Amino acid sequence: MKAVIVGGGIGGLEVLRNLNLDATLIEPRDEMIFYPLLPEFIVDKVGWDDMTVEISEFCDKHGVHWIRDRAVSVESDRVITERDEVEFDYLIISVGAKASKLENTVDPMEVKDALKDVEDVLIVGSGSTGVEFAFELRECGYNVKVLECLDRILPTFSPSVSRFVTRLMEKEGIEVFTSCRVLKVDRGVKTDRGEVECDVVVSCVGLKPNPIDGLRNRDGWIVVDDYLRVGGRVFAIGDCAFVSVNGEVATKTALEAERQAKVTAKNVERLIEGRRLIRYRVHSSLEKPTSFITLARNRAILIYRGILIPRPMKILYKVKMNYIRSFMNRFKI
Repeated sequence: MKAVIVGGGIGGLEVLRNLNLDATLIEPRDEMIFYPLLPEFIVDKVGWDDMTVEISEFCDKHGVHWIRDRAVSVESDRVITERDEVEFDYLIISVGAKASKLENTVDPMEVKDALKDVEDVLIVGSGSTGVEFAFELRECGYNVKVLECLDRILPTFSPSVSRFVTRLMEKEGIEVFTSCRVLKVDRGVKTDRGEVECDVVVSCVGLKPNPIDGLRNRDGWIVVDDYLRVGGRVFAIGDCAFVSVNGEVATKTALEAERQAKVTAKNVERLIEGRRLIRYRVHSSLEKPTSFITLARNRAILIYRGILIPRPMKILYKVKMNYIRSFMNRFKI
């Protein structure tokens, strides 16, 4: 039996760690990047090696055949890549998502180079990534503004989370503009409430699908059932998948990708053995998200199943970073 995993992100590598099958990975990149550490990387709190895994080294350690190619579409028993076709008995899609980007802005991966010789930074979007960037850059001495089109920052979390973080931003001297929509980005930013001056604009406006033809989707996100199956012997996990179980829609986070990968590895083996599959249980949902948010100065807050745990921030930061170090080390040992 041959399993093919498309995508070498967190979900894909975690499946490979847990799957006891002859496995092939289709992934065009040389490295797995742990994007939640980008804000810390931008300000040199962590190094590139701390947030990346070499695909070749990982595959060598786990006996995985790596095809350095990009998947284009899926047929009943094969994956069509840009250069070839790869047959499978079982298929796991874990291609992640792409960062949405406004015209004439930089995305989070480009921020480090864009910050040279500038003072005023405008961050468009106030989800977790935008907020973490704002605090890290402010700690480094930049003048930081955050622009959000909705009526509060961190709009996917509860109002109590938004209020708590807004107060901290104001205390740190971070300017926040809510209910403010970008119309045009040029030398400054034109909004529906006037011009906002800045030297560089960082786009943190969320994710968009990373499509693969031939799979059922919802607005570009691959639709799966309660067992994370697209259908038959095909599964999809992580950011690329629309996961909804018992009315709870999974967030697109590393935590969810990891958990989905573990369940999928078990379900592939159960499918082979003719055993009953495990129904997935969403841990971090849109309605009740679970997430750490770093607020610079070695501080973090925890939102657990929608409930804000604001203190002690220094200890919460240590817990978060220890978890991430342990998480990354499992791919390198």
